[in-house]
Amino acid sequence: MNELDLSNTQALIFTVILIGLLIYLNHRDRKKSAQIERENKLALQCSSDVTPSENLSPDYGCYIQLAGVRPWR
Repeated sequence: MNELDLSNTQALIFTVILIGLLIYLNHRDRKKSAQIERENKLALQCSSDVTPSENLSPDYGCYIQLAGVRPWR
């Protein structure tokens, strides 16, 4: 790594830290994707369970069920 003026040891440590950061970001992205997938399944399940009434919006039950979902976990 002549451009950064690093010794071999410093370059190795830098590479290990960079790989660790990439693994962490990948893990976080997969976790977030799984959360979104669970919310989508809940929304689909909710839309099939709701029976519309004349006085209520057809999505009324979905709003109630999704109120318990914590999107920022």
